[in-house]
Amino acid sequence: MKCSVWVLLAAVLWLCGCTSPSGPVTGHSGDVAGVVLTAPVCPVERVGQECPPRPVSGAAVVALDGDAVRGSTQTDSTGAFHLTLPDGRYVIRATKVGGYASTATELVVISDRPVHITLVVDSGIR
Repeated sequence: MKCSVWVLLAAVLWLCGCTSPSGPVTGHSGDVAGVVLTAPVCPVERVGQECPPRPVSGAAVVALDGDAVRGSTQTDSTGAFHLTLPDGRYVIRATKVGGYASTATELVVISDRPVHITLVVDSGIR
């Protein structure tokens, strides 16, 4: 009798999806990676003279779900960042700190494919 109660209990838990061998059942997560650049970087841009955006080291990067922060990081010395987030829609916001603080945002959808974005913050040069 005891054995059948345990089998019944295990079957109910399995059907409910309340447990798994590795613990509670969780949703899928995915990756968003990218780079934060700043532009313009030259006081005067002339035809034929390239002046590409530059990477931003130490920019604050957050993943927002409405007003809630679901993940955060900082860019490395090359301006790169990486976040792992549950599936869903997020606004990724990068904020350049120091000197001229500015922000850039992009809406992303996290699913089974990695997402790569480039955010360009304003350098303040005019």
